[in-house]
Amino acid sequence: WRTAIRTNLMLARAAVGTRSGFARCGRRCRSARADGKPRRFRAAVVSASTSFSDDIRGFDRTATSSGSWVGDSTATSGGLSRGGSGAPAGVTVSVPHLTALLLDLNAEGRRIIRGVVDRGDLGLVNKNDVGGGDASRDVKKPRTPRTTSSFLYEYDPEIDAQTEADRRVEAHVLRALRAFCPELTVVAEESYENPDAAIPESDDFADLPNDVAASVAPFPASPKKGHAGAHAPVTNEAKEALAGGLDWPPHLLEPVDASRVTVFVDPLDGTNEFAAGARECVTCLMGVAVDGSPVVGIIGQPFFCSRDESLDANDANEANDDDVLFQRRSAGRVVWGGRGIGVMGVETEAMTESFPESFPSVEGLNKNRIVCAVNRATRDVRVDKAIARLNLDARFKVSATGFHFLTLLEGKADCALLLREGTKKWDSCPGEALLRARGGCVTDAAGRLYDYGDKEMALNLSGLISSRDARTHARLVDAAVAVARETAAEEDRNPRSTPPPSRSLHFPLNVRDLSVRPPVLPPAPAGGWQALTVDVGGCLLTPKERVVETYVRLARSLGLDARRANEDSVMRAIRDGFSKPIPPGNPPGVRYVGDGKAFWRPLVRQAMQGDIEVTKLPPLDDEIVENALDALYAHYEKPSSWHVAPRSVESLRLLRENGVAVAVVSNWDTRLPSLLRTCGFDETVLDTVVCSAEVLADKPDRGIFDVALERLRLKNAFHDDSPSRVVHVGDSSVNDVDGASIAGFGGAMLWNSAPRNGCVFDFQELAMEILESRRAR
Repeated sequence: WRTAIRTNLMLARAAVGTRSGFARCGRRCRSARADGKPRRFRAAVVSASTSFSDDIRGFDRTATSSGSWVGDSTATSGGLSRGGSGAPAGVTVSVPHLTALLLDLNAEGRRIIRGVVDRGDLGLVNKNDVGGGDASRDVKKPRTPRTTSSFLYEYDPEIDAQTEADRRVEAHVLRALRAFCPELTVVAEESYENPDAAIPESDDFADLPNDVAASVAPFPASPKKGHAGAHAPVTNEAKEALAGGLDWPPHLLEPVDASRVTVFVDPLDGTNEFAAGARECVTCLMGVAVDGSPVVGIIGQPFFCSRDESLDANDANEANDDDVLFQRRSAGRVVWGGRGIGVMGVETEAMTESFPESFPSVEGLNKNRIVCAVNRATRDVRVDKAIARLNLDARFKVSATGFHFLTLLEGKADCALLLREGTKKWDSCPGEALLRARGGCVTDAAGRLYDYGDKEMALNLSGLISSRDARTHARLVDAAVAVARETAAEEDRNPRSTPPPSRSLHFPLNVRDLSVRPPVLPPAPAGGWQALTVDVGGCLLTPKERVVETYVRLARSLGLDARRANEDSVMRAIRDGFSKPIPPGNPPGVRYVGDGKAFWRPLVRQAMQGDIEVTKLPPLDDEIVENALDALYAHYEKPSSWHVAPRSVESLRLLRENGVAVAVVSNWDTRLPSLLRTCGFDETVLDTVVCSAEVLADKPDRGIFDVALERLRLKNAFHDDSPSRVVHVGDSSVNDVDGASIAGFGGAMLWNSAPRNGCVFDFQELAMEILESRRAR
């Protein structure tokens, strides 16, 4: 009957029309494109992330589950706002194994790039030269790498260079990914920009020196039907990705439907710099997006070498005159990581002598100024205006987005600016995954996140701003918007100016960028959102091990008969336990009182002893049940048993520091505050913790939400009598979304990776939108 009621509720939601101005339908509608053509709806399969709360309780978690916007009649029955690119349903991909494969391919790509350089002919062509002649003719002879300390290279911004290394690395990567998972969506620079170009079926690389052919691994075996299979790692980085020591988010550990995954590849970023001799600027970029959000980034640097690499006397003497030796001797490096797992391969530190000598010295740098990386040829007056407005130190002028991201990750620059169109998703996806894993921000020039789920929208039409922290980012976005308005006003006053006015100067004010991700929150009330309440189980904290696996493992450790407990019987026992009446003696509707053992004891008994009517085994002794209960309690009291939502601690702390009240509202026993504190959610992160066992009210009862708001008011953290200025986030569509809606909250959001209206799955993104709602430009 619970499922029936919930199904009826969802159907009632779906029957409600969408916001004014759009046609009514059972999904979120989107307005027409700027060119007047109708917007396409993505037909990607939606696969909801594992919900700790709803899964163990047995609620129906279909693709129609979603959050709601109080006061908004938008249907929340699964309308997509972003997502994958349409692989057949049922084909799954392991993100860790895909990451390991990309790490090995990146290492091979770096070897191929060095092999092309060592051979002496870059095979340079100009991709802009497509009319009136041979598009493949040489632009100019490649230059010998510069070794001078000057930062000025010969550089032609009108040339879009491509080398043989670009072509061969990309072809190798595409062949390998096709063998790994033919259904996987891959967006790679050269094939995207020239889709008619044939990709060679093979390449033995025998023409490249230094044993490149011997170091390139054969393609992976063909995958099993319905799954991309496993990758046998080669490099140390690939082995680390699969070793089990990384804190991969639970939703990425499970096989992911290939329709939700997009891989971005830039085989050689910074080709113009490469052709001009700036080898240290070259990077090999690979990124993975799931549901339109970057989750893995890989930046390989073929010609990186630290100054402490040992050289013999002859090498050292030669290196004094020719720095090329350092670059050719080095194996390069790879910086990689992403959501939940952090960033490997780079340390954040002040600029040292290991930085390439062709860049300016850090001595004398005014650290009170924001250090900025920009393109060598900006071709945009707004960049100069933004630099002047904020007194930025534009120290790094390099036309290589991957290298920009490296300077930020190393702490050598604070931000990177490109306010016009120019970068592509293959440029920004890897760096965004890495920078956000370090707490940084990457948006367009108006502060909006890009959507990486649509392979047709590769151009970052509205520019790119990257920064190491949210405060700096807010200042940069404000400046970018301000100078865009100033430029537009100047053109209005002087329409005959030279050069002629360009619509690109108004970006992003005059552009509805179709690749920008829509906001996750509903329109904020006047003055912005004032408070945020958050659920714990399946939201802030998710078990690292599936609940049923923990129970089965415990049963084996206690020496119980294997017939008693398996995953299916344990799941039935848990769901049966939650469907039974509240324990006698508890207040009506309250599942947990005190430490909650009165509820869990009979559930654990049933889970451990199994169905004795079927197995014909005797009931378990009370002592065994109590030992099992104590062991489970001890397990879930350890912070090591929980996966903390990526960047949640830092994001909630940032909200509190900026005047937003933050509270936990959870159906939990009285041990919750202690567990949260050991997981990093202390008094600097949370204003208050409200657990059902303490206040004797379970979600979705509005009583627990009312207690949270009253506590925030008493602590002067929340000064509004109306709950409409509060957002709640939780992973249960029943307890959290319905409960907060009943309590009158302005936003009731479902913590879920599915890309649709009413869902949120990133605390950094959530915090950015809340803070943006409170700022007046």
